[in-house]
Amino acid sequence: MHILDRETFLSLWIAIFALLGTYLIGWFRFPHDEDEYDESGNVVVNHRTSVSRFFMALISFSFAIYMVPGLWGAPLKAISAFSPPMNTQDFNLYENEVKAQFNDYDAGMEYARQQGKPVMLDFTGYGCVNCRKMELAVWADQKVADIMQNDYVLITLYVDEKKKLPEPIKVTENGQEHTLRTIGDKWSYLQRSKFGANAQPFYVLLDNEGKPLNKSYSYDEDVSKYIDFLQTGLKNYKKK
Repeated sequence: MHILDRETFLSLWIAIFALLGTYLIGWFRFPHDEDEYDESGNVVVNHRTSVSRFFMALISFSFAIYMVPGLWGAPLKAISAFSPPMNTQDFNLYENEVKAQFNDYDAGMEYARQQGKPVMLDFTGYGCVNCRKMELAVWADQKVADIMQNDYVLITLYVDEKKKLPEPIKVTENGQEHTLRTIGDKWSYLQRSKFGANAQPFYVLLDNEGKPLNKSYSYDEDVSKYIDFLQTGLKNYKKK
């Protein structure tokens, strides 16, 4: 719903796990925490922390520290599946990020025709866990990034984009009439109707007429397979 961008999300998690660490180590208490009493009924003040609580606190502090570089754009692969997309981050010093040139199908296809380049369609979602894994585990590879940025026009289409269309669009699917009301509805319908798929991530390489250059690619973190997928598309485009 675009309420939390990546910086806000990470800031909240850093604060939560830092506070959890301080609580586990005993630096503060909540009102509902029970006091310990001795045989005379006096409150026992025990400043010692058990070994298990100490190590849990250490893990919490370590995790909070691990996330701090993410505020400046570090990929943080360990939590990439849960954090918002990198493109929601305003301040980013990470230079190896692959950015989409277009988020509109028609505009991207027209630009690709003018430039004489093949197109890569990236059907994704803001809430897509595997999409974030692919972006940070595969797209971060230098060779993959170079091919995508230099040889293709990348069009990223978010199927869960909630922004309203200027006007609803009536379509017929499986013999029934449906109304597309959001941009996400439009891209989801495009994926289903044109490519017969409904899962994300979903990658398709197209020529300038909108025809597939090879088989589509779904979630698979094998970098060598992804490079072969991209290179095969380039070869077939040059043949055409």
